[in-house]
Amino acid sequence: MKAIDIGRQHVSTVNGATPVSEVARLMQKHQVTCLVVAETSMKPLGVISERDLVLRALAPGADFVHMTAAGIMSTPAIVCHADATLSDIVQAMASGGVAHLPLVDDEGRLVGIVSATDVTAAVTELLAQLAKALAPDALTDRPYS
Repeated sequence: MKAIDIGRQHVSTVNGATPVSEVARLMQKHQVTCLVVAETSMKPLGVISERDLVLRALAPGADFVHMTAAGIMSTPAIVCHADATLSDIVQAMASGGVAHLPLVDDEGRLVGIVSATDVTAAVTELLAQLAKALAPDALTDRPYS
């Protein structure tokens, strides 16, 4: 299972000059919890999560009206190759302390994104497949099946 199969290929992006108010509007519009800040070449520069919005843009004394994406993004972007394994993803998230990883191709261009929620869903699916393979009839009489 590759990272690109676990994550999503559609990624909501902004450029560094995007006003923070637009960042928040786009997150709401696209129903996402993060945006990738990318250059025109689609190379990720950073990631803006809901946490970044709260801790940086809404911090006491912050000038929300004049802030841009570049001013609140977590940078540098911690990325993972689209062909990375599940183990690679977990290691990158754990070592970087992040819940979202932009996925890049061989040239470093953005091709997708994977979240901790996506990883959890993939692990859950794999465990269900294992349970079914090892004991196909064992789960049929359970109240949670």
